[in-house]
Amino acid sequence: MRKEAIRELAENIFVMSKLDPSEFDTMQPPAVTIYLPAHHTEREQRRDEQDRIEFKDLAKKATKNLQEHWGKENTESIANKLQYILDHEDLPLWLHASKGLAFLLQGDECYVYNMRTAPEAKVVVSDAFDMAPLLAEAETEQGEHYKLLLLNSDFFALLDGDSQGVHYVPLPKNVKNYFAETYPEFDGETTALDYYSLEDHMSPYHDHKSRNDVKKEEAEKFFRYVNKAMTDYLMRDDPTPVILVTAPEHVHMFKEVCTFPLAAVVEKDPRDMTGDQLRDAALKALKGA
Repeated sequence: MRKEAIRELAENIFVMSKLDPSEFDTMQPPAVTIYLPAHHTEREQRRDEQDRIEFKDLAKKATKNLQEHWGKENTESIANKLQYILDHEDLPLWLHASKGLAFLLQGDECYVYNMRTAPEAKVVVSDAFDMAPLLAEAETEQGEHYKLLLLNSDFFALLDGDSQGVHYVPLPKNVKNYFAETYPEFDGETTALDYYSLEDHMSPYHDHKSRNDVKKEEAEKFFRYVNKAMTDYLMRDDPTPVILVTAPEHVHMFKEVCTFPLAAVVEKDPRDMTGDQLRDAALKALKGA
């Protein structure tokens, strides 16, 4: 397959954050819907092998049905898309899968929804998408969906959460997790702010201020960066409540620069908390908000 065609296949896969059925009112058949439960027994930086086998079987059924009822020439783009997804085990949609995935394919496009409840594995080929499991999950989760902003003085992450659990939100390429990555000289290896290795970049402070003063000023600089990332990219036009999770000593400073609403604050260092602990703390904080 030509490189241009491969690029088109990759660019037309859309990982969606929430379901809006009205977006598909004008779609043209045929429509392929695949529901796949996700497994975590092997998966780290690649798709779980059980998921690969199950998706392969479902994709095979979909392709056969398409060819029998709509003709090979009219369904080749969907078949190619299914094969591309099958062949690429390191796609973010696999790596960030929660309990399951829903694939909606039509024409040249594929829409993927991360499900927080494990769906029954199935494939439906019809004139319209089978959205019943997605709609049922959305109805169940109404009022329970939240975002967790995990914050430290040199690192942040955003998590999606509900009553079932939490999972990381992939960040845009222009948004950096680590303070050190915001420096042009970042070498790609530093995983936390090292004040010794970055000492040369702090000459306006270092000659005149104590180490604690420098750390405080750099933390405030990073918090302003996080706030801008949240307002410009991550939470713009998103009404989902945001819960800040950070050590007590960071709460006041971040609130001073924060320009988006915080639904609640969990005053604990997120590095010391498991996924279940984060979920439980978030639900408790929302109830008390």
